[in-house]
Amino acid sequence: MTAIRRFPGWEIIEGAGGGYIAIRTVLVPEHSSLSNVRCGATLPELFEHLEEETRGRAGSNGLQGRARDRIA
Repeated sequence: MTAIRRFPGWEIIEGAGGGYIAIRTVLVPEHSSLSNVRCGATLPELFEHLEEETRGRAGSNGLQGRARDRIA
């Protein structure tokens, strides 16, 4: 899948209820500011979230890493 090459270190799968899920192939520590799982309703949305993650940004909605992922 192109996404694998675009975001090395992430496995991207389709969600059972729709959307897409990216899971780190090597997990980061629990208290880091990074996420182990990111979700998106579409591939472009997921790619946007992964780009935020690689830049180390929490995103524009003010929620930090995994807390935002639990909402998505």
